[in-house]
Amino acid sequence: MLMSNLVRWGGLAAIFAGVVYILGGGILSTPLFTAEDHSWFQQNPLWYWAEFAGAVALLVGLVGLYLFLRQSSRFGWLGTVAFYILIVLVAYEAVLPLMGLGSGSGAKWLESTFGPLQSLGKILATLLFGIAILRAGSLPRAGAWLMIVGVLVFLGTLVSFIVGANETITNWSLPVASMLYGLGFVILGYGLWSHRSEPVQPARPAPIT
Repeated sequence: MLMSNLVRWGGLAAIFAGVVYILGGGILSTPLFTAEDHSWFQQNPLWYWAEFAGAVALLVGLVGLYLFLRQSSRFGWLGTVAFYILIVLVAYEAVLPLMGLGSGSGAKWLESTFGPLQSLGKILATLLFGIAILRAGSLPRAGAWLMIVGVLVFLGTLVSFIVGANETITNWSLPVASMLYGLGFVILGYGLWSHRSEPVQPARPAPIT
């Protein structure tokens, strides 16, 4: 019963987290909204709480997705390893906005010290998790593909930033990556919610090949 409830609420949480990524990291972060007279949301304390709520929702959504997907033997160890890495990295994302509310310097130090490693780890873990979802085949493939494409666009943005590409590219590619990533979780969350009435079975062992 507990696992079934986690799957049910995980679907709604994944949808909510996806919407936060679409709005916060996507639409509200485009150059149109980040002009000086439209940047109020970045300084507003409510924005930090929205980031925190989105990260917590993503944690719950990931747990729900994992409990449902692990029933498939095709999800395998690849998806399990990716899940645990994502849990740690998303928990890190939940801590940052709280530190931003209390001590902006502490949040900046944490982000500058561990931010690049966290970003690369999240890209790799998301790719593995997306591949595992595609292998399991029990949730909408479109959601997994959007999630994968989103982090690949983000990876391309990091590379273009390192090589000194046109700033216009990064200004638009980061919001696009966030919107694709968020839309992927909205679709996956809805797919998970559509299975809310199904009992959650124990994980199936992967077949020996």
